[in-house]
Amino acid sequence: MLAVAATGLIFVERYTRTYRERAASYDLEQINVLEVPSVILDRNGKEIGRIFVQNRSYRPISEVPERFINALCAGEDSRFFSHNGVDYIGILRAVIYNLEGNSQGASTITQQLARNAYALKQEALRRNESKNDRKLVEIFLALRIERRYTNKRDILEFYLNRIYFGSGYYGIRSASLGYFGKEPKDLSTPECASLVTLIKNPTGRSPLNNPEANLNGRNYVLGRMAEEGMIKLDEASKFMREPLALNPKPLQRGTSHLYERVAEAVSQALGPDGLAQGGFKIHTTILAEAQDAAQQALMASLARAEIRPGYAHPKYADYRKDPDKPAEYLQGAVLMVDHDNGDVLAHVGGRDYAQVPFDFVESGKRPLGTAFFPFLYAAGLSGNETPGTVVEDEAMDNRSVMIGGREGILGEWGMEVDAPVYEGRITARRAFEQSKIAATVRFANMVGLQRIAEVGSAFGLPMHTAELLPRLNVGWEEASMKQAVMGISAFARGGRSGIGKLVYVDRIEDAGGRLRFRREYQLPESRQIIDDATAWQIHSMMAGSCERGSSRGAIDGLIERPFPGAGKGGSTHDFADTWFIGYNKRVTCGVWTGFLQANAGSIYPGAFSRDLALPVWQAAMNAAAPSFGGGRFEVPASVVEAQICTISGQRATQFCQEMVEDETTGKPRSSSTAVTEYFRKGTESMAFCGKHAGTSSDGIPHELAIASLPALNEAPILPKQPVIVGDDPYHAEVPSSTAVSKASGMIRHRTNVLDSLDVGDGDEIIILPRPGRLTIEDD
Repeated sequence: MLAVAATGLIFVERYTRTYRERAASYDLEQINVLEVPSVILDRNGKEIGRIFVQNRSYRPISEVPERFINALCAGEDSRFFSHNGVDYIGILRAVIYNLEGNSQGASTITQQLARNAYALKQEALRRNESKNDRKLVEIFLALRIERRYTNKRDILEFYLNRIYFGSGYYGIRSASLGYFGKEPKDLSTPECASLVTLIKNPTGRSPLNNPEANLNGRNYVLGRMAEEGMIKLDEASKFMREPLALNPKPLQRGTSHLYERVAEAVSQALGPDGLAQGGFKIHTTILAEAQDAAQQALMASLARAEIRPGYAHPKYADYRKDPDKPAEYLQGAVLMVDHDNGDVLAHVGGRDYAQVPFDFVESGKRPLGTAFFPFLYAAGLSGNETPGTVVEDEAMDNRSVMIGGREGILGEWGMEVDAPVYEGRITARRAFEQSKIAATVRFANMVGLQRIAEVGSAFGLPMHTAELLPRLNVGWEEASMKQAVMGISAFARGGRSGIGKLVYVDRIEDAGGRLRFRREYQLPESRQIIDDATAWQIHSMMAGSCERGSSRGAIDGLIERPFPGAGKGGSTHDFADTWFIGYNKRVTCGVWTGFLQANAGSIYPGAFSRDLALPVWQAAMNAAAPSFGGGRFEVPASVVEAQICTISGQRATQFCQEMVEDETTGKPRSSSTAVTEYFRKGTESMAFCGKHAGTSSDGIPHELAIASLPALNEAPILPKQPVIVGDDPYHAEVPSSTAVSKASGMIRHRTNVLDSLDVGDGDEIIILPRPGRLTIEDD
């Protein structure tokens, strides 16, 4: 028998030597190092952050109530305080249960600590080892831990601060607050049992996801506590009848809005607990330069706003975090995407995640104000209107729109100047580029509210349920950042939708360098929202707004030259929100500033997008330009060019001139009012200018109209020179802005240039001889 026993010991010693050596290789000083962070890399491999996904807050064992320790021992390891790390009785019992066809584990709390602290499951998978192989390593490592840490409560402290309790909660305090909204020391006995039952199945027994399973598991633990004499039977029965009383008040992780989006994308790719082991390399679509520039520029812009005269709200620098007092200071957000494939290049969801975790990019909505105009004008230009359509730019009674009050004159905040002026009859292009409010409302009246709402919905804006009231025309309806950016990007794509879903993560590698996830490179489905001609017209009008309109100066602040893109600023009637949304050939970027609280009032009187949102947009676009600049937009074949008169909106002639003051001499001179305009094929036919060529303003011919002249069978007499030869004392000289084709046969009778040339109030000096002395004689 001694020989057999000795032989058996030798066999066991040799068989287990490898496992004992493995167990001896782990550094027990690292047992309480709780997490290896996952590294976030930008699209070029530059580290931009680290994610500590385990939402935990370390607590000493002295703050854990004895009733929780009792529940833990009853549910997981009833002989914890008596064994040496391995429960041999439990192992024997488990073997018998398994032979009978039942399933039961025998891992002690110390074994579970060893398994979690040193990722033994993951290591076994890498080594392609069986469960029994891993269990042997676990047993020998547990024995080492018990020899090193002789105080059992130290082991409990390591264990309770490490283990996962489901729903993203790691450690006892995080779970206690996350499920019941209280500190561990305040947990009741049923609540302790509810947490303990999560240890075996954190996801399946989460009281947030599966309250019935948690209730059953809780009652099992309460029954075991009664069996072990930790509570009385009548107490257990009473506790079992109590309902779950959840009151989630989870800890907020000190990360950022971007990191939250990345973590969410990883969770979707690897599962809800995918990041738990840590050590991943997360290759994102983010462009670090654009992200940093957007963040810094936004912070600087909002700080400048808070020191402007008239700013009367709380300031970021003065806020001290208080759970009973929400932060109400000025906020902002930035989103930049590759509008062809949905890659997110920059995401700034707010000013300070630690103070305000609400992500405006992900969840916020605010009125677009005048940033809605591209969609409104697209509704008109895709129908019967053109950029040359003439609208009245005169004061409008506010009762026709009913925004910002019921009385008075409708404001002209869209021009973003301190003293806006009305210009009379102007073209739709002029109205758009200058963000004229009254003129745009009149243009919208031509289009119709139903048509505007339908086109806005086609662009992805939430307008299918909007009330068809005139206030819709000035950007009253709320939209999210993603909706606004996706909508504007269609103008960069020839009227086709682009971004179907935002992409944050390109691929994920584990700590060993193995690829765990790679996104599928698939271009989003695209549909034609509006025709390419209309898209080009709106694009050219937005470019005009940046060059000479309400957003003038936008292009001057960019390093990409020539800049092929365009953009549109937006301010609301109450100056509570500002936007700037624009694009180049490859990316679209949106910026918002304002307050998260409804009815917060104006940022300050006269808060314009050109001062708040535009500088942030410029900084982000400049940072992206080296990697995502270049390219150009081509005029589509469905577009034709024609010269129109900016005064009448009709086809220009060589007589379309107005007197202007020469900036150099100060003297009046004639200046052409003809400009080249873009038309969708089939809409370029129109009457000749009636203001300068003798026709009536509405195109109806009268006795001097060119259109009413009889056709002659004679060849026209063509001028030999483009100007009058000799002196021109009456300013009749008019440079030809529209060359007369030899084939046109256009003949004009009984009029000359002076018939239609308005010399305005210009004065001519006529030199007269000095009069003689006047003498009055008596009769």
